Amino acid sequence: MLIFYLVIATVTTPLGAGIAFISRTQKRHFGIIFGVTAGAVLSILLMLMIHLYTEIGYTTVLVMWGGFLLISALEYFTARRGASTTGHASGKDASRKQTLWGVNLSLLGLSIHSLADGFNLAIAAQKETFGGLLALGILTHRLPIATLITVALLRDYRFLKALGKLTPLIVGPIFGALLGEHLLQGTFRELIEYLTAFAVGTLLHVVRDGFKENNTTESEGFSNAAKVMFIIGFILTSCAIYFFERLEFEHLH
Repeated sequence: MLIFYLVIATVTTPLGAGIAFISRTQKRHFGIIFGVTAGAVLSILLMLMIHLYTEIGYTTVLVMWGGFLLISALEYFTARRGASTTGHASGKDASRKQTLWGVNLSLLGLSIHSLADGFNLAIAAQKETFGGLLALGILTHRLPIATLITVALLRDYRFLKALGKLTPLIVGPIFGALLGEHLLQGTFRELIEYLTAFAVGTLLHVVRDGFKENNTTESEGFSNAAKVMFIIGFILTSCAIYFFERLEFEHLH
């Protein structure tokens, strides 16, 4: 199952890049993509949170916040450095250098995040309960992230060069999964529920970032169409989860 997850994880990055290339003149489409994926991921996370809280207890909530704060700190650091590194320059050159620094640092942060995605997929592959749901949340959020970073890269690079810069995002889950497989064979296997909670926390930023202005369009913020797609994504995913849970329950009985 892990191999299946990794194939999807690697494919979603060039797919997101392709969407960015085709729709780069229609930026309102990006808001719709972020809206539906944020709604779907929120539905998945709520189900996982309920499961972890009822099975383990309030400790998992603290672990989730730890995962969320770690990713938030990583994003804050890359954004802050990107904004301040070239403050001594001026004019168009300053603006371009600042943009390049910001994009490159964001790319570094996302590459580290891709390693975490692979590690989390290794956890999902070993979980008998809700493992597939965790994997779905991880894989779903990779598409809009790839789309967003490609949009930024296309301002300064041709498509093939931009795609080449996405290589760490493409191969990151593979190395992260190899590390996860190795660690989960030892003591970490006994902590898999808490590692799952941590993985859920790292995905919370997807929902938060879905409402950020710079993740949708540059001038309109979170558009009405994106809000509608957020609700649709949430409802459809919740219904799908409920349907498959009932189907699995009837199968077991």
